[in-house]
Amino acid sequence: MPPTFTALESRSAAAILALYVKIGACGLAIGADVRRMVVAERLRDGRVFLDALLRADQLVILASLLELAAFAAAAVLFLRWQVVAHRNLPALGEPDLRVGVAAGVRAWFLPVVNLFRPLQVVGDLWRAGERDAAVPALIRVWWVAWLVALAAVVAAWTLLGQAGDVGERQRIDALRAGATALSAVAAALALAVVSRTTSRQEARARAVDAPRTASAATPDAEGVTEGGLRVVSEERARRGRPGA
Repeated sequence: MPPTFTALESRSAAAILALYVKIGACGLAIGADVRRMVVAERLRDGRVFLDALLRADQLVILASLLELAAFAAAAVLFLRWQVVAHRNLPALGEPDLRVGVAAGVRAWFLPVVNLFRPLQVVGDLWRAGERDAAVPALIRVWWVAWLVALAAVVAAWTLLGQAGDVGERQRIDALRAGATALSAVAAALALAVVSRTTSRQEARARAVDAPRTASAATPDAEGVTEGGLRVVSEERARRGRPGA
């Protein structure tokens, strides 16, 4: 049986929505960090009491947990999209995958390998079976933004436990807000990567007339596809009955 192409629209839409939520959660986290810095400054000036700073700390924790949950959801849905897009490559003209589908997922979690292999995988998804196709700058910029944001977030949370006074804590809060902003930029770029790669694979599937899976099959004159299930017309069903 020849390899088939699976439509990516639903998985792409889910990943993009999750990335939008992640960007919004980053905005909340940045706002919480900025508020804490303002409250800390007022505390040093004697304009507020310590309980105001404690409330600001609680808000930072809550916003950070929300951002972490949004990140986890976006990561799962991005990988779900990646797996299907990766499986589509043989149907688009790439029978010999440089990296297997499962290995492409594992690459995100393996030290050192996760610094370069996921970029290669996403580049292959973009090429969509055209080996000589150039990978756009968007994908490389997204990858650099992701690595820089990840390093900044790890550094900020590592330094947080070493803050010795209010002034040092404010500097760490500023670093964490900047790291979160970089994370939001990386999420926005990932959103564009998912959207454009999906469009490119769909266009390539039409160009090579790739056979589609049942859920993506083109309806004929006597049936339509709804939710991946074939709905046969009453006329066709009657013709198939004995004695009809």
